Amino acid sequence: MDKHLFIEWITLHRGKIIGAAAGMAIGISVILFGVLKTLFVAICVALGYLAGKQLDDRVDIRDKILRLLGER
Repeated sequence: MDKHLFIEWITLHRGKIIGAAAGMAIGISVILFGVLKTLFVAICVALGYLAGKQLDDRVDIRDKILRLLGER
């Protein structure tokens, strides 16, 4: 297969490839570590992603925390 065709195929099916890889990683994690430990890691990854997104968007984190706590 030509390198350019392969790269084009990957870019066309990027979501499917990432989804399949994530599903495989979660399945292997559940088998190796158990459901609760895998769930804990997934929650930590999601929180880290959200925190990183806030930093990328240059959102004032202190303001967000104060809003969550009900103070302004």
